[in-house]
Amino acid sequence: MSTTSKKIAVIINPIRGDILHPKKGGDLYVRYIVDKFIENGFDIIILSPACSSSKNKKISCYKFSTIKGAGTLMLGLNISYLVRLTRAIRKTRSRVQLVLNGPFGAISTYFLSRILRTKMIYIAHNVEKDRYSEKSVFEHEAKLLWVLSRIVPIFEDFAVKADSIISISPTDKKRFVEKYNIRPEKIMVYPPIGFNYQPVTRAYNKVSTKVIFHGSYKYLPNKEAMEIIRGYLSKRIPYKNVRFLVFGSGSPKIHEETFRSVGFIEDIYKFLSSCDIAIVPLKRGAGVKLKMLDYMTVGLPIVTTKKGAEGLELVNGKHAIIVDDVNENFVRAIKYLIENPKIRRKLGHNTKKLVMLKYSGG
Repeated sequence: MSTTSKKIAVIINPIRGDILHPKKGGDLYVRYIVDKFIENGFDIIILSPACSSSKNKKISCYKFSTIKGAGTLMLGLNISYLVRLTRAIRKTRSRVQLVLNGPFGAISTYFLSRILRTKMIYIAHNVEKDRYSEKSVFEHEAKLLWVLSRIVPIFEDFAVKADSIISISPTDKKRFVEKYNIRPEKIMVYPPIGFNYQPVTRAYNKVSTKVIFHGSYKYLPNKEAMEIIRGYLSKRIPYKNVRFLVFGSGSPKIHEETFRSVGFIEDIYKFLSSCDIAIVPLKRGAGVKLKMLDYMTVGLPIVTTKKGAEGLELVNGKHAIIVDDVNENFVRAIKYLIENPKIRRKLGHNTKKLVMLKYSGG
């Protein structure tokens, strides 16, 4: 096959981590999409600030500087990025498809796709206008929220002009159609997948019950949820043998009678497998909450708000207990699972079966 007949997908990854060696759910999701392109006969070129080498001969990487974040925000003016993009395209001597991960760089990518007369694909992890209107952001974004809340929606306006959009859930697809009047057939739904997980035998602890929540403490919805667990939920459960545990990057270490924040955990699946119930008391947050897949993967029964369950094919009472908000109904649901180990095992079995069926990437 000559180089001119090759199909090339250029993955533009301005802000995410190393998608070839993913450690977070968002990076794993993009890696899954990359693998789908390869299955469909594409060679892959990745442009990213965190680009590592690959043993796969169909993948090549070009690393560029973000200039402490400014080069991400204004990607179209980032000389380091433009030079490497030009080199990558020239080297292929083929028509490429431009695949943009997230909204940053949407304006320059859109116009470049028109100049090159090639296809542009947008990987949407969220509906960004929803995320910023809810202030579902990280701490570093919150400091610039007055700027980002105005700029990012403009980027998304151009991103959705792409020839195709990859959406993480049917819920997000519906929001894009409603918000931007997009033809539904233009949007492809690629459900999220769980990490490659080696099963751990779960020992059901008869002495105490561990109720777990995890996530980056620097993400404001997670921080809010951890504070709700500490200040409200742990105080509303009267059982002395129950421990509420939270962990995640940036989380402080706190040791109280019924609440513990244990900081960062390296092997999250081993830790989750030692727990009994997962709770997701989220009040805000766009897109699919990938922590839900972590709980489902290890077979934990879950009590969640509707916001936490958003975008996943969960049936209330079969896969999880889903309530409207963090209120007395949420408290009662936790008590119900604490008092009914058989129901916990049933829900855990059902969620594990669902994640293998719908979210395994097979």
